[in-house]
Amino acid sequence: MGRWTILTRKDTCDRYARKGGYSLIELTVTLCLLMAIALFGLKTMISGSTLQNWVIGQSMTDAYAGIETAWAEREVFANIPTDATRGVYPASVTTQVQIGQTPFKSVNATLIRTYHVYTLDAVTGALSYLLESYVVYTDGQRKYCKVSKVYRSE
Repeated sequence: MGRWTILTRKDTCDRYARKGGYSLIELTVTLCLLMAIALFGLKTMISGSTLQNWVIGQSMTDAYAGIETAWAEREVFANIPTDATRGVYPASVTTQVQIGQTPFKSVNATLIRTYHVYTLDAVTGALSYLLESYVVYTDGQRKYCKVSKVYRSE
């Protein structure tokens, strides 16, 4: 017979069976790596979405504080002491307000309003007021506070 050997069916099947075992291991490793990459990508997207929601809440808080500043600047000076929406410092009036709307829910914050009374001139009795508004946005463990202060004088 010499150099030529005749392969039987049994020899061929054994060789394919061994190659099939390695293919199964390679396929399992590839699948595990693919699942790890997919899990990492999913966690990254969720983390980015959560951070984006926090930034949106901060932007809404900033915008509402700007609205509070505008209201304080337009308030009639004579009505400031009788305004029921503010307390004389150290007292304050706290309310829940809707500061915005996302596609999934409304965004609420706590609004704290107070004012200080100052006498500018003892002879004339001229008064001045410092109107303060605190907009506090809470998202889980984190809190964000935006302050609006307006000084009004006669």
